[in-house]
Amino acid sequence: MRSNPRLGLVNFALVSAYFVPVWGHEALRVLTSPFNGFEDRAHAVAAVYYRDVFDFGLAGLIRTSELLAGIKMVIAAAFLAYLIEFARAVVTRREPNRETVDVVLLLALTGAVIWMLPTLKLGDPDLVRLQATQFLLLIGAAVVITIDRHIEERARMRAAAGSAAARAPETPPSTAAAHDCLRGSPAGAMTPLIAALPGTSRHRFMPHW
Repeated sequence: MRSNPRLGLVNFALVSAYFVPVWGHEALRVLTSPFNGFEDRAHAVAAVYYRDVFDFGLAGLIRTSELLAGIKMVIAAAFLAYLIEFARAVVTRREPNRETVDVVLLLALTGAVIWMLPTLKLGDPDLVRLQATQFLLLIGAAVVITIDRHIEERARMRAAAGSAAARAPETPPSTAAAHDCLRGSPAGAMTPLIAALPGTSRHRFMPHW
């Protein structure tokens, strides 16, 4: 149990605090009035692009715009859910739920790709800069969380190996020292030769056939 959350989770909380009002406000404006979506250039470009890709026709343009706004609203709600989970984790001094972090990251990256493809095809520098900035925020958060988890896993493996080594039986020092003396000393090396020499007690009492 950690008293403070890791850097990656704190960074992702800051990223979520940016996306909740931005994407939530954009989605709410489109859902309250269909014409508000066409005042937002990025949203209008995405609606027209996917209308043409799926051949929804002119009547399906507003439906496409509302569907994209709904997706953005769901992602903003997911960011808000992570912020609530992060606040609860800080108060109770525990790690935020890993499944919640993974789902929110996956939804956010999917949404960023959905909005980036039409922008890249249009080639507007301002829109490309905006979408690239948001995408890099999400990618950076995912990379930092992945590195944090890798470090945590390595630390857990080292702790498990240390505890296993501490529980392993050790050779008694007296026995080990005796073996080392016999193995390394000249007397220990000459013991088999002395026992085989004539005149020793072993040779004297051996019968001669």
